[in-house]
Amino acid sequence: MTKFQGIIPALITPFDSKGNFNPTACRELVQFLLSTEVDGFYVTGGTGEGLLLEPEERRAVLEVTLDEVNGRVPVIAHVGAVSTRTAADLAAHAASAGAAAVAAIPPIYVNADLAGIKEHYRQIAKAANGVPTWLYYIPHATGVTLTAKTFAELMEIDNVTGVKYTSHNLYEMRNIIEVAQGRDFTVISGPDEMCLPALLMGATGAIGTTYNIMPGQFLKLYRAWQQGDIETAQKLQFQANQVINALLTVPTLSAVKSVLKRMGIDCGVPRGPLRGLTPEEEDRLRQALDESPFAEIADIPMKA
Repeated sequence: MTKFQGIIPALITPFDSKGNFNPTACRELVQFLLSTEVDGFYVTGGTGEGLLLEPEERRAVLEVTLDEVNGRVPVIAHVGAVSTRTAADLAAHAASAGAAAVAAIPPIYVNADLAGIKEHYRQIAKAANGVPTWLYYIPHATGVTLTAKTFAELMEIDNVTGVKYTSHNLYEMRNIIEVAQGRDFTVISGPDEMCLPALLMGATGAIGTTYNIMPGQFLKLYRAWQQGDIETAQKLQFQANQVINALLTVPTLSAVKSVLKRMGIDCGVPRGPLRGLTPEEEDRLRQALDESPFAEIADIPMKA
């Protein structure tokens, strides 16, 4: 069975000048990240604007990514949707296309109760046809809060074997790890700025947005943690957080796409209702990045 660990970029979905999926840029980004030896990819999640894509676009992004990766690292497909049927259809496609796992946010907006959430995941896991099914826990975005006790119930569903845990509440993350003892259940951290603390609390790896633009920094952090060199890992996390603080001076996903363009991979601008940066925001971002360690830790040179 695939072992999920290490540094896994939440892959940016590139768009062309007309706002359509750009498979050429997607392949360029995947190849760049593979060259840094990342440990996998997480496709069409929040960073990948999955909920802003049509189902056929989500399938295309996954297929292009899988083709370019060509089995070198595991690819996790986020299939979450408001509709259980849509999520299950995407899960079935991901399984048939060769994804190593599928993941899904809980149903949003409709105020599903726990019984409904459990059935939602049961249908996704069934459609995945033996491919591991993960929960994607991101309460600040979904408005759905789950406790470790709830996670224990969801773990009873056949084929539910992991979670992408995107919350700063590492106490509850550890509680989930505790209730998962004795099970085949993987916990991967989400917040980039909390990568090291989450590893220290028992996560086996991390999935993140800024790994698109500074994968090497987090790979070095992860290797230092593996070797027990916490002092070095701390230094690397603190440097990365200075860059993250710079990105947060403007809309973050737009900032990452802007940086990728300067790095030579034009991924366009986010899809509405998100937006690209104004010239003033571009200047603010450039200044903030220049005052951070980004120039020293970026993996390829920045263009002017």
